Amino acid sequence: MNRGSAKTGSENPDWRTIGQYILAYLLWFLFCALAFLAIWQVRTMLVDHIFFGRVDPWQLRAIDRWSIWLMGAGWVVGIFLSEGYLRKGVEKNRLLVYAGKLFLIPAIIVAVSYFIQLF
Repeated sequence: MNRGSAKTGSENPDWRTIGQYILAYLLWFLFCALAFLAIWQVRTMLVDHIFFGRVDPWQLRAIDRWSIWLMGAGWVVGIFLSEGYLRKGVEKNRLLVYAGKLFLIPAIIVAVSYFIQLF
């Protein structure tokens, strides 16, 4: 019986793929931070513009608290979805294309919120 011919799955690792996965998780961490910044900017914009709209302080506090909960839940869902999306980009050898598409969403949100705050 020749046990040396059986495939055990312990082949030498492909260092390029390992590097891409490390880069994917670094990009994922940066995406999470940028998405958090986008949520913070939207919340600040929302509260500031509602405050200047002469809303009752009780209503303002309720809107502020509910917006934090809803955007936070969206952030957590986005974290899980983006991690899978970036892993799929590594598997298809298109990590940077997938990361570029992913980073476009919070970047546009941050840009729009800064633009609205200017006026």
